[in-house]
Amino acid sequence: MKTNDDRNPPRRDRRSRAERLTVDLPAGTLTALKIHVAQRETTIREVVTNLVRQEIGQEGNRA
Repeated sequence: MKTNDDRNPPRRDRRSRAERLTVDLPAGTLTALKIHVAQRETTIREVVTNLVRQEIGQEGNRA
């Protein structure tokens, strides 16, 4: 993360403003997801965002 200076909070690269979503997953599923994203050098946020976009038919659009 980058900081502008001591008075400004860190700015996240490649991230647009996002709302929070809480999803309860079984422990084994969460563990498998963490392994999946680590192997692909991505993030849970990216995987979930892509899956939601596919599900709602916005594959090429930024939501």
